[in-house]
Amino acid sequence: MTTRRSSCILLIITLSVMGICMGLIVVYSGFHHEDVRFKTILITLVVVLIFQFIIGDPIKFVVFAIAEAFWPRTIVKPKREVNHKEYTRVDILKMELRRLRSNFLITEEFRNENLNIKYKYIAQDLWIYGIYFVLLMCMVMVSTDETLYYNTHAIHRLFMENHTDYYGLKEIYHISQLFDFIESALVSAFEPNTTNTGMTGWVHCNQTNLVGVIRLRQLRLVDEHYGWEQPQFSEMSYMPDWQLPYRRLFYTDKYWRIYEPFLPISASYDLIDMLLLNFNHKGFFNDYPELNGYIALLARTRQNSIKIMDYLTEYHWLNYNTCAVFMDFTLYNVDVNVFSVCTLRVEQTPFGSLLPHVDVESVKMLDSVDQMSYWNLLVLLLYVVMVIIFSKSLVLRLWYDAGVLNSMWNKVDLVIFVLNITVFTLIVVREWLVSSMLKKVEGASKMEFIDFRRPSRLHQLTTIMVGFLICITTLRLWRVLLFASVFKLFTRTLYLAWQAVFSTAMVIIVFLIGFCLAVVIINGNNSANFNRFVKSVVTCVCFSFGFSGHVNPSDMFMGGKWLGILLYGILAFVIAVLLINVFVSLINDYFTTAKLLRDAKSDNRINFLQFLRVEYARFFDIFLNLPCFRKKYRSHDRTVTENINRKLAERSEGVQKTSQLLFRRKQRYKIDEAKVKLQYRSRGEKLMKLKTIINKQIELLDVYIFGEEQDKDAEYGDPSKET
Repeated sequence: MTTRRSSCILLIITLSVMGICMGLIVVYSGFHHEDVRFKTILITLVVVLIFQFIIGDPIKFVVFAIAEAFWPRTIVKPKREVNHKEYTRVDILKMELRRLRSNFLITEEFRNENLNIKYKYIAQDLWIYGIYFVLLMCMVMVSTDETLYYNTHAIHRLFMENHTDYYGLKEIYHISQLFDFIESALVSAFEPNTTNTGMTGWVHCNQTNLVGVIRLRQLRLVDEHYGWEQPQFSEMSYMPDWQLPYRRLFYTDKYWRIYEPFLPISASYDLIDMLLLNFNHKGFFNDYPELNGYIALLARTRQNSIKIMDYLTEYHWLNYNTCAVFMDFTLYNVDVNVFSVCTLRVEQTPFGSLLPHVDVESVKMLDSVDQMSYWNLLVLLLYVVMVIIFSKSLVLRLWYDAGVLNSMWNKVDLVIFVLNITVFTLIVVREWLVSSMLKKVEGASKMEFIDFRRPSRLHQLTTIMVGFLICITTLRLWRVLLFASVFKLFTRTLYLAWQAVFSTAMVIIVFLIGFCLAVVIINGNNSANFNRFVKSVVTCVCFSFGFSGHVNPSDMFMGGKWLGILLYGILAFVIAVLLINVFVSLINDYFTTAKLLRDAKSDNRINFLQFLRVEYARFFDIFLNLPCFRKKYRSHDRTVTENINRKLAERSEGVQKTSQLLFRRKQRYKIDEAKVKLQYRSRGEKLMKLKTIINKQIELLDVYIFGEEQDKDAEYGDPSKET
């Protein structure tokens, strides 16, 4: 013990001297760095340490294992220490006293070895998953930026509503007005002061620049389409003014691409676009694929863009056969370092009217490590370290016992590990795409569309993966918290009620589907809340759970007054009150049953907190021995004898009240006699252990007072020392 203490003291002194010397060198030798450089140094050190921990140490151990396998060392017997320490009687008594104090808390109910092993594994899982869950929440909180919401909302409002310089997208009523909107809102609204990077400022905000050029894409129908089925979009090649047959001329790729607005773009996408952009836009009438249509690119200057639009207007690029028009562009706000990927959509109905829609996604794509705060860096570092610890525990568990993978919760751990690797991979790929996009911005020509939707889609996918990661981590933490009675009760309730709950849920779903179909058929053409089946289901479910502000009773009166009253009554009473209350009442009944089963079962086991108090007694003793937790003696102007007599009187009075209370409980309720006997035996066992501790303390006190030799003589009864 003395050798260990001296080693710790030497280690502390060495580290203190090294720290003081390094601090003095940094302060007085002009060793200063700016914040960005200092953060880069810290990140480099962390990356090197993580690389050594993940890759370097396994390689080192593999090399050592191969060396030991092929060139084994001769085993040398350890030599016995010559100057080994001889323990005195005082040391032996101190060790026995520590052992008795440690065993004082362990009584009969603490000797269930299987329960102790179970609680030990729960404590380890709670430590790992609890810290991991907290750090994951912190990562989500520090990565959340409120300015993204306000930026999205502001850009959506600026393009949808009217303003002084241009009119909004919702004021376009015919396809012939679309080029006027493009000229005023997307061309003239951006100032012509082109910088060296090719970006132009916006009339609403000089810090918001247009990256690249604006891309116009339209989808054309093969023939007139009416009905529910998905229409067929044209993929044919045309001459200008949509004339057939198409003839490919030898100079179309050499000069200005006057044929490109009339050529399909189906074959111009690469593999990354096929993986990231192969989705459909959910429109008001149809679903529009992203990888189809005809594209026209505007220029970076106002004059050239107007010439392009004059050319498109002259050759009737937009006509009656146009189904939908998409306007894609990217804005960059320098002040908040935010990219806004904008897609303005206009759908042309079969009746000639237009339906506008604005889709804006605000993303921080240039949020590098150098620009992060120290708090964000600390959370990121702790999260990475915790992921490494979690991965190490999972790998070791599967390495030594592959059969544990049959357990469902170990499979959940494996899914958490895979999701972490997936999120990390997506972030790396997104950063690579953003860097390639920025290099493309530097050398882009005047007629090149820089597609920032690819990293934007990766950002969306990363957000979805993080959401799944939080959900699965919460479920895994639920499994760890099953030691608590509340979680046990709720889990028991779900186990007992799953068949009845599933049957009731199926009845509700069938009734809800039938009701929503009826409402869509009767009122769908005249109500925005019931024009589609999925939207009708969402509206009815929201109304059932109390979100009824957006539902107007007149939305159901399109089939007649009495039929509307009947439909609204079914929605307000049958679905919202009767079926939902049946579902909740069913859960409540099974919850009561599970509670009665739990209370009827006699359980004399210790709980998890009692196990922690005994298992980690030293840790609790450190806090209990702090000055703030120590109880100080207060005399209250009384002598010690008076205070002792007063305490004994209060204790005897309390014992009498407790015995009376127990007698009354015995008369009212059935008290578990086995539990009472167990408590009685535990109390007696503690008294015996306390007696042994006091005897050892008296023996140690005798050694301190009379010396070790006299204590031995008194113990063995030496007749020569008698008086």
